[in-house]
Amino acid sequence: VNSDVNDLAQRDGDDVLEVLLSNARVPSKPEPRFKLLGSADLHALPPLAWRVRGVLPALGLGSVYGPSSSGKSFLVLDMAAAIAEGREWFGYRVNAAPVVYCALEGEAGFRLRVEAWEQANRRKLPDGLRLVLQPFKLTEPQDVADMAAAVCGAGNGAVTILDTLNRAAPEADENASADMGRILEAAKELQRLTGGLVVAVHHSGKDATKGLRGHSSLFAALDAAVEVTRDGDRRQWKVAKA
Repeated sequence: VNSDVNDLAQRDGDDVLEVLLSNARVPSKPEPRFKLLGSADLHALPPLAWRVRGVLPALGLGSVYGPSSSGKSFLVLDMAAAIAEGREWFGYRVNAAPVVYCALEGEAGFRLRVEAWEQANRRKLPDGLRLVLQPFKLTEPQDVADMAAAVCGAGNGAVTILDTLNRAAPEADENASADMGRILEAAKELQRLTGGLVVAVHHSGKDATKGLRGHSSLFAALDAAVEVTRDGDRRQWKVAKA
């Protein structure tokens, strides 16, 4: 068609130009990247969902930490079994979820821990608790992606336990801000990909009263933390952050 707008105006009158302009598509204004929330928006957000009520959230990054030989791994194994079963844990209500336990330290002896748990509880580990005994590095993006795929295969909202954080990032300097930043970003990426909770088992520093070993950014980044202590034969734990 060789006619143009002028030909259309001569044929149908000048009013046709106004019709054309009114029907013209005006580019929409892009939505802002960052959403500004007010008080009403905050109150409308869904309430915090707990995995272990008052101890660990259903989503986020947590840690169980303490000195060597304090019983961290035994405690975390029992917690993992409770979550997989959906049973009460130390009097705290638990919302059931699949659990993937990455035993990265003392892999050869982990079987003995499982046997001890099964003897003490007179039953097998729950089916919802799965173990990974292969090496895994948070500092390797492909490892993070592959682990996330395995965890997602265990079920929705699964809990991922990394025992220990040091073995999950063996080449990183825990005391360096940059290295700890990379570790935290990788752990958060694992959490994002799995859509659940990631719990890192970690050691206390030389001065146990100062909490987690390594850079202070670690404790600041956690959504929850459980501290394990030992005094002779007495072992106990407490919520350090929730």
